[in-house]
Amino acid sequence: MRWVAGSLLVVSAVVGCDRATPTGTSNSTGNPPVVVGSLRPLRFAPGAPPLQTYDTTVTIVQGRHNWLEIFHEDLTWFITLDIPPSAQFVSADGTPVPSGEAVSLRARVDSPYVSFEFQPHGSYFTGSRPVELWVGLKHLDLEGRSEFPDIWYQADSNEPWTALPTEVRLSGQWLVVQLTHFSNYAVAW
Repeated sequence: MRWVAGSLLVVSAVVGCDRATPTGTSNSTGNPPVVVGSLRPLRFAPGAPPLQTYDTTVTIVQGRHNWLEIFHEDLTWFITLDIPPSAQFVSADGTPVPSGEAVSLRARVDSPYVSFEFQPHGSYFTGSRPVELWVGLKHLDLEGRSEFPDIWYQADSNEPWTALPTEVRLSGQWLVVQLTHFSNYAVAW
């Protein structure tokens, strides 16, 4: 995460890419992701402000520090994908993207469940510093539990869900995982 003056301009450019998408609506089915075993995806908390977008595409440049961010309408963070300059983007066919080349990334969020996907599906990152996915907890329904949920991933829709090693950071405000590939994700118990 970066907390610098002027970042609001960058954030507005990233989030504002598709403001034509109606706020408060979902571009997905609204059904929970396929669950395996005891996986229970969280919901957004009752009364939580909608997201500014549920489907966004941003352009990143290989070799630069990039972010994909989605905010709630009250400007609290929901998702930040922090992509350091050393992260090498590799397309799904195994081709590394050359330094300075632009790549389009897409994030789609479900509603009311806290599940999302990153595209292009099957692409991945390599490099000395990992890509980090931050998920804000402020507007999630934790069901009054004292423990924190995990971030889970599903490589393909017919694959089982797997819990990722999830850290809780900044006094319990964020769940953070290292992300190496683009697939389906959910915040779940």
